[in-house]
Amino acid sequence: MSLRIRLGLVCALLCALGATAVASVAYFSTSDRMTAEVTRSITQTASYLVHHEGNDFTLETSPFDGEDQGGQGTNLGPRPDGLLSQVAVQLINASGQVLDLHAGPHLPVTSLDHLIAISGLGASIRSTSVNDLNFQVITVGVPGGGAIQVGQSLAQRDRVLHDLSLQFGLLALLVTTLGALAGWFVAVRLTKPLEALTKATAEFSDTGTLPDLSSIDRKDEVGRLSRSFSQMLSTLETAQAEQHQLIRDAGHELRTPLTSLRTNIELLERHGGQLSDGQRAELLEHLRSEFEELSALVEEVLEVATATSADEPFETLDLQDVATAVAERTERRFDRTVLLDLSPTPMEGQRRSLERLLANLVENAIKFAGEDATITVEVKPQLLQVTDNGPGVSEGDLPHVFQRFYRAESSKSISGSGLGLSIVKKIAEAHGAKAFARNEPEGGFSIGMTWTEA
Repeated sequence: MSLRIRLGLVCALLCALGATAVASVAYFSTSDRMTAEVTRSITQTASYLVHHEGNDFTLETSPFDGEDQGGQGTNLGPRPDGLLSQVAVQLINASGQVLDLHAGPHLPVTSLDHLIAISGLGASIRSTSVNDLNFQVITVGVPGGGAIQVGQSLAQRDRVLHDLSLQFGLLALLVTTLGALAGWFVAVRLTKPLEALTKATAEFSDTGTLPDLSSIDRKDEVGRLSRSFSQMLSTLETAQAEQHQLIRDAGHELRTPLTSLRTNIELLERHGGQLSDGQRAELLEHLRSEFEELSALVEEVLEVATATSADEPFETLDLQDVATAVAERTERRFDRTVLLDLSPTPMEGQRRSLERLLANLVENAIKFAGEDATITVEVKPQLLQVTDNGPGVSEGDLPHVFQRFYRAESSKSISGSGLGLSIVKKIAEAHGAKAFARNEPEGGFSIGMTWTEA
């Protein structure tokens, strides 16, 4: 079942429930008010009869004029015009005998009615069925003995309620239909941009081309979803472009050492027997150096692709501990002193990735600052940087130091692939930090990352 149909059905159901609730309240309110009006009418009639005609009810026979005791036109004396119209009246004397006094059906007499007639005190009101018609009946005791019963048919109330129920049913059907149509209309407006997103996803999956979602210009949740989705696709396209660029650049960089290896190997195959021991040793040394360069390049390409590991969890660590460990390893490996300026700096991070970042920065300083340069690692809240007092970087090369495979003209004679600092940038961004590089005003070069506290 589609989302549009589900939304339409939900709206129809809510409208139906709302209409039913309103109709129920109106129905029962009308019923109560009409029943209360009938009760008021028969109560007034009974009160009139008790006060004007009730003194002779203790007789064994009717004291009123007229010979017909079957309910046909008994004369009750002076009374308000129409007060007894459309009502049934019967008398119960003190001995419990029922005397018909007015036209209308016989009203049922309960044991409570007999007790009221015998005592001449109290009153009771009830609904009852007379000849398959609903009646509201009141029994009122007459002082000195006897009781008057007055009943009025509820047929008019029942007809009104019947007509009202039909009207409410039609109204509920109309409201439900309108609710379903409104729900469908809203669902169409809501799902139209979602359909555009679905189409864009399929298009991007099939062609790899970033779709145009500018037509979805909305301020609600769907609009925010569209913008987030567009940003996600843009990020994915950028990642794909960077991946393809890495492959092209890596292929270009790998081609040089591979060509050199192949040339030297072919030279050995063709002229190996004619080379002197010194020439052969020199050629083998070239092969070994080129193999090491190729191995280092392959390793750095892999580091670029896996600069941060999804398998390595983020943990709470202190960057000064990371800096201490990297400095100790660097001093053992390169026999160079690394100065430390450390402050407690807790953060959430991947330890191995951060050690790789700092190691790349320190090795970069060792490689390009010169043998006599002083290298300092500074760690403090929101800052990690490596500073040297070397010659620095030319202003033309400074904006490009984090680009993959970028090599400044002044450093092309130094071995390296140009990938180390791009790895630094990728790790920094994975930790919510920003990589920076700058020449110091007093001389030297600083490189590292900064971040803001979460």
